Amino acid sequence: MTQRPHGGRHVQVTSEGGVRAFPGIGAYHASKWALEGLSESLAQEVAGFGIHITNVEPGPYATYWLARGARHSAGLPDYAEVHSATAPEFEVGDPRATRAAILRIVDADKPPLRILLGRSFTDVADLYEERLSTWRQWQPVSLAAFG
Repeated sequence: MTQRPHGGRHVQVTSEGGVRAFPGIGAYHASKWALEGLSESLAQEVAGFGIHITNVEPGPYATYWLARGARHSAGLPDYAEVHSATAPEFEVGDPRATRAAILRIVDADKPPLRILLGRSFTDVADLYEERLSTWRQWQPVSLAAFG
């Protein structure tokens, strides 16, 4: 029988955009939410081998990815108000500051499955509290749908 090596770290760079969404970049969010789900499943599949999966979920950093890499179709006048009224203003972090954090995660005995990098925690936590509240409020409907 061949012995398999055990242990390791796999770091997926997703985004806070993999746990919440903003208008105008839906395809980006779809890819990040998909990666989050894939990684959660993968983490369960490889845990027995001592492999830890971590989704690094950076908030806004000064990488200018949206300005450099985004492609947009021609805008529709009917949506102009929606995009301008809901586009958030972000304070951006220095991407070089993430190096030490990533190394700390990789070196941890039990690294987290998910970790937000930057200052997004409060906004994301508020969103999740709202989601939990809604699910609790609608739980009778959910249970009735079970039959």
